[in-house]
Amino acid sequence: MLRSVRTIIRTSSSTATAARQQFSNTTSGFKNLLSWLKKLGANQNNSFVGMEHTGHYTLALCFFLQEREITYTLISPLQLKKSLGLVRGKSDQVDSKRIAQFICLHQRLLRPVRLASDCLLKLKNLMAFRERLVKSNASLKKTLQDLKDTSDLIDNTFIIKLSEKQRELVEQQISYTDKQIEVTLQQDEQVWKHFELVNSVVGIGLVTAVAFLIHTQDFTAFDNGRQFACYAGVAPFEHISGISVKGKTRVSPLANKKMKALLSNCAAAAVQHDPQLKAYRSGGRYQRKLNEGKPKMTVLNAVRAKLINRVFATVDRGTPYVTIKHYPQAA
Repeated sequence: MLRSVRTIIRTSSSTATAARQQFSNTTSGFKNLLSWLKKLGANQNNSFVGMEHTGHYTLALCFFLQEREITYTLISPLQLKKSLGLVRGKSDQVDSKRIAQFICLHQRLLRPVRLASDCLLKLKNLMAFRERLVKSNASLKKTLQDLKDTSDLIDNTFIIKLSEKQRELVEQQISYTDKQIEVTLQQDEQVWKHFELVNSVVGIGLVTAVAFLIHTQDFTAFDNGRQFACYAGVAPFEHISGISVKGKTRVSPLANKKMKALLSNCAAAAVQHDPQLKAYRSGGRYQRKLNEGKPKMTVLNAVRAKLINRVFATVDRGTPYVTIKHYPQAA
């Protein structure tokens, strides 16, 4: 069932009326929703629908609204929760009221959204499937090692044999999934072009490049690298209030942890293979910052931010990333 729907209708006289109803999360339920809104006097062409972003539960409604060119927006559950202040109790009826109030208060700041392309939606599911395979492979690897470590005490031959076959199958599925991801990328010319540009940055591989495409909706959801760095938990923020509170500048815990982890792996690879970043590490600046007392991850965070800026600059420029070589000065 679709959660209770609460609508607030404003007229030219600045008056507002509120009503609530519940509909099924099906196409027929969505049609009944539009009929109900029409009876209340709502104009479909001027309507603005807001809903809590609950993943695949809102996917069908988003498709329905887009087909009928009805403007809508998705509200982050965390943003909604943080904006409510002190609340007591929870129910579908109360939640719908709070969402409606949030939309009325922040309607000038809310941006209409649209679903990603079919290619990106398919890539998102493929990446989620790949992640599950990788976790399964890691679990099997750990289990196999534990079984082999105790094989001199217990006869684990049968379990080890089947587990090894299972792990081989999982690794094959990961390989097949990677190939399917590449095939899907090539189905959309624009997505494939952006993928090649992102993948040209030293340290950025297949998985991270696709993650950039998914989380930025093919570089349409963020205006610049700074915004994405904030989204990924890479951008540092001050913690200062007057003269009494002078905390350290830190990154926010409100971030996409998966994207941040991918960027950490990319940063570790980039400082090994990129000439500029390698010189940054071996040339003394990396070590100097560590000697100044800065944590290792803080220094690597600067590398993560640099990679993000390189990716956005490469896409904005429309040409692959070029490694700048440094030559020794003439005597």
